[in-house]
Amino acid sequence: MMNSFDSFTVAEMLKRPLFQKAKVIAGQGGLNRAVRWVHVLEIMDGSSYVKGGELVLMTGVGLGEEKELKLDYVRELVESKVAALSIEMVHDFVVIPDAVKQFADEQQFPILIFEEPVSFVEITQDIHTRLIASHQDQLLSLERISTQFLQLTLQPQGLKKILQLLHKETGFVVWIEDYLGKTLIYPETEKPLKKHSIHRPIMVLDVNIGDLYIRTTRKLTEYLNLIIDRVMIAIAQEYLRQFLLEEWEMEEGKKWMVDLVGGRQSEVPSSLLTVVQKRNGWVLCAISQDEWPPADESGMGRVFLMKLIRMMQHLFEQKGIKGWVAPVENRLAIILADHQTFAADPFMERVEKGFHSLFSQFRRLHPQLMFRWKVGISHVFDDLAQMPQAWEQASLALSMEEMPEDFQGGKVADASPHTLIHYEKLQAWQLFLHMDTSAVQSFVDLHLGPLLRYDAKNKANLVRTLEIYFQTGLQKQQTAKCLFIHRQTLYYRLEQIAAMLGDDWESPDRRLALEMALSGYRFLLARKKKRDW
Repeated sequence: MMNSFDSFTVAEMLKRPLFQKAKVIAGQGGLNRAVRWVHVLEIMDGSSYVKGGELVLMTGVGLGEEKELKLDYVRELVESKVAALSIEMVHDFVVIPDAVKQFADEQQFPILIFEEPVSFVEITQDIHTRLIASHQDQLLSLERISTQFLQLTLQPQGLKKILQLLHKETGFVVWIEDYLGKTLIYPETEKPLKKHSIHRPIMVLDVNIGDLYIRTTRKLTEYLNLIIDRVMIAIAQEYLRQFLLEEWEMEEGKKWMVDLVGGRQSEVPSSLLTVVQKRNGWVLCAISQDEWPPADESGMGRVFLMKLIRMMQHLFEQKGIKGWVAPVENRLAIILADHQTFAADPFMERVEKGFHSLFSQFRRLHPQLMFRWKVGISHVFDDLAQMPQAWEQASLALSMEEMPEDFQGGKVADASPHTLIHYEKLQAWQLFLHMDTSAVQSFVDLHLGPLLRYDAKNKANLVRTLEIYFQTGLQKQQTAKCLFIHRQTLYYRLEQIAAMLGDDWESPDRRLALEMALSGYRFLLARKKKRDW
């Protein structure tokens, strides 16, 4: 049976009985050119009659009285991507100049001659029969392979088996790199070397979720490209099937999570029951979705959400943490359960590392998505009945903005592209979060108003000076050192503060109120709700 993978080349054509007496007089290096059809062409302006891949047959009738094969004519055939030129030299002897032969050699364009009579009709019938038979075999083979690919999408480890079949049918080294950063290669003993490899994007719901790479030394024929097209469909369908299953699982757990954060009793889904019962602690997180693609019926939003969930579950699982994710209101709720009884790192530390890994990997795989991540994290709790309070904590923490860079006491966020805000690290701010903002504003204005107005008017730093002075335990030398000012400058500022706040400003009760007011002032800055003093 003929090899359907390979094109029918000039070299194979020369092996056929009708070409046994044909001679290659030029272009020997082009015998691997693919022959796709046969065309008899006697006119010298024939480039418009060919489409590429033809074997052109001629007798020289149209060459004129000189019977000389013109260089311009051969050049036109080469530019039209004709496979080869065959000339019967019997009835009209054709002169083939050395310049034409040299050009054909340079372009690796085969020129064949017959010095004995040959039937162009028989040649045409023979080659066309061969090409049609090959085409029919390819269609049957493509149908068979397509069916096998699609059947594999319904089996366990479908992607691996699809790559295995593709390698078996083509001999390619093939691998997939997907949005999780995972690499699946076949044969497994090979290494995924991208240099000199061909790649095709894997599209699901009009979104690129990975790439198929192919490493081969063979030229990709039309048939091989058709096989690749079929395998791309199967791979995309397998990923789509996985997405749909994960969406179903997410919907199954969504009602359970929504009921939990709402304080309503809800039966744990059977798929989650075993995992829920085996845990050492819980934490609830909320992620802002304001800048994300909407998770609606559009492909981008759905694929984006499933990408995030799969990456999150995969990375947290490596740290002994099981996670459930569901959209709740305008946020993404994430329940994390500690399943590692004996862990080198505390639960909350592993949670932080998990988020750092998640966002770093997502940013590396999708550098075009430039939005910032912000996560509010609750206290650790040990009873699902505490879920409503944990959700409130995570949501309140999420409402905070990034801390001012000059705030050294109790900084809860950094300048990285993602922000983790722990409710338990907000300290006194936990109280402010549960208060009306105007009440916090009034308290700050009552105790710090004179200093704030003075700083705003004179571009001074009395509030910062007071803050550092309290943080150092009223140590003047240490305060001056932290502020990078001379001690005399500090004394002058403290005198100004005393004049505005009263002589009792260093008494224990007054100092407590002032420290709370300073904390409230920083809180308002972080919430972006500071008034103009």
